[in-house]
Parts: sequence; structure tokens; C-alpha cells
Amino acid sequence: MDHPYDKASVEFRIIAPAHFDVVTTGKKLEESNLGNGTKLTRYKEPAPVAMKVVTIGVTQFATQLLGMVQGIPVTAWVYPENRLEGFSDYSVAVEVLQYFIDNIGPYTYSKLANMQAKTQWGGLENAGTIAYFENSVTGNNEVEGLIAHEIAHQWFGNSVTENSWNHVWLSEGFATYFTILYQESVYGNEKRKAELELDRNQIINYYKKNPSPVVDTSIKDPLKVLSTNTYQKGGWVLNMLRHKLGDEIFWDGIREYYKTHRDANAMTADLRVAMEKVSGQNLKSFFSQWIFKKGYPELKINWSYKKGQVVITIDQLQEHHIFEFPMEVGFLNQGTQTIERINVKQKSETFKFKIQLKPEEVLFDPESWLLFDRK
Repeated sequence: MDHPYDKASVEFRIIAPAHFDVVTTGKKLEESNLGNGTKLTRYKEPAPVAMKVVTIGVTQFATQLLGMVQGIPVTAWVYPENRLEGFSDYSVAVEVLQYFIDNIGPYTYSKLANMQAKTQWGGLENAGTIAYFENSVTGNNEVEGLIAHEIAHQWFGNSVTENSWNHVWLSEGFATYFTILYQESVYGNEKRKAELELDRNQIINYYKKNPSPVVDTSIKDPLKVLSTNTYQKGGWVLNMLRHKLGDEIFWDGIREYYKTHRDANAMTADLRVAMEKVSGQNLKSFFSQWIFKKGYPELKINWSYKKGQVVITIDQLQEHHIFEFPMEVGFLNQGTQTIERINVKQKSETFKFKIQLKPEEVLFDPESWLLFDRK
């Protein structure tokens, strides 16, 4: 298997039957009929590309220019029988590309082609020429999340590539969370929360059978590094980092990380350096407990109200590590929620709040900023 630091500019020279269309990594330089029922097609990508994300597509395609984003052509390549449905389904790629350019930084590759293909995966983030599974084309515009995930990879995984397979969360965790960020920008905060709650359940279920950290150096086979840890938990770590730093600093850190390692490689430590640079904070313990230690806080939480005071007790039940984390607590009364913040640092702690009326409900992490399991 190609190592993720194996990057190079590429040029393809493909001879195929003349009635076939050819799409591959890079910008098309030539298409010449060779006069014997074949044609030559040449593509070249000047930006360095990790060999794991180059591709070739050769068949009869229906093709449409979906739009231009800052000089980058966005196209759809679908089977002729799926022409109208595919052009419609893949058209959202224009808005997705614009969002990521605006928020992360310049797009690296010559084009963004979106190709219907026989991939065994839902999508495959080949540089500038993304492959989506055949049945992604329905005409119902149901693959927006998948398209956002694969386009996010063009920055994280393709341009900035993990320097070790064990740090693949820098690719998959980023694509998972940046899909949520895009969806949040379109559909609002409730969409972010809904997606994160689905991911939380997957993380908890996975951990019961696979108690391991996000960066698991015990894995030696590159084919085994992809998991709920590197996708969903990696995304949750970015969600918590965003909340810890605040939106402005978080995005500044993302842009710093991308600018520094664009078209190159990075490790988790490089992300930490970028975030510390823009925030002025020491993030060693944050990355240590969420990326390099297994699990998450498993909490027993109780609350009571007496004489104008809410008393909350929090016990950490996991044995291997005492997590330190902030948690928001929402006190609900007559449709109004008041949010307070507590900082948990010990195995068992008690927190007290003066509140005039007994809350109708006390909500723990109402805005989905903390990965934990309430027992």
C-alpha cells in the first residue's frame, strides 16, 4: 500500500476506445483521435498528490459543467442513463466547494469532478476527481452529506495528508466534522446537534467492543486504521476543540494548520502547534486525553433542589483515566433555559447553584459540546 507521504505531480496518458470518455486526476491537456478506433487523452495535475488518491475513470459518461468556483471547474460525470438525475444530485458540489474555500483556504487541484463509479465505498476522495457509488444517483438530492464529506477531504487527507496511517483521523475525523460544519451553515445548529448525537451513539457502541484511542499505535496493518474512532470520535474531538477555543480562534487555527501544511504532510502534533499558536493556550492535556487515551467520561449524574439551591453530583465511573472537561448545565423553567458552566477535574465532585425556583428540568450538555456517556 502506498505510504501517505508518497506525493508527486502526476500526468496520465490514456489510450482507450474512441467511444469512451476519460476522466482522471488533473487538468485535461489533450484529447486526440488516433485513427484506429482509439483516442489518446492526457491529464496533468501539477500539485503534489498522495498516490492513494489518484484515479482513472473510463466509460461512456454524460458530463456537465455544474459551475465555476474561483476559477475551478466543477463537473458531473455520470452514466448516460442517469444524466438528469446525476446532474441534479451532484450540483450541490458547487456550494460545498465555495463554503470550504471561504472558510479554510484555497483549493489545491485543477478541477473538481464528481464521478458516478463502481467504487466499493460510499465515496472515494480521489484528488480533484471524486468517485461516488453507483446508486448515489437517484434524482432525490439525498447525497449532500456524502458530497460534503468527500470534498472536505480535498483539504484534509489529500492536500494536508497524515504522515502516518495511525493518524488517519486527521483525514477522516476532519471530513466527518467538516461535513457537519457545512450542514450547520445550511440548516442551523439543530442539524449539528442531531448529527453529533448519532455519532455519539456509534462511538459508545464501538467502544464497548473496541476500547482503544483515536491514535492507536498498536495497529500495524494500514487496512485496520479506519474505524468509528478515526471517523466519528475524531469529529467529536474537533467539536470539543471548537467549543474550547471559540469559533473565531478555532477557524483561525484551522486556516493556520492548512496554510502551514498545504500540499504536504502533518501529524496530530502539528495540529496542536497550529491551535496553540493562534489561541495562546497549552493544549497538551486536551490532545492527550481525547486523542491518545481511550474512551470518554462515563458519568453518573444526580441533582437535587432544596432551599433555593441546586446540588449536582458527578461521578466518573471509568477506571483507566480521570478526564478533565468543561460541561454546560441547562436549568429549564417555564420554557426558558439558563446555562451555567462547570469544570470537572476529579473522580467525584459536587457543584452548587443558587436558583430561586426549582427547575422543571436540568439538562447536561444541552448543546452537544461534550463527548460522554451518562450511566
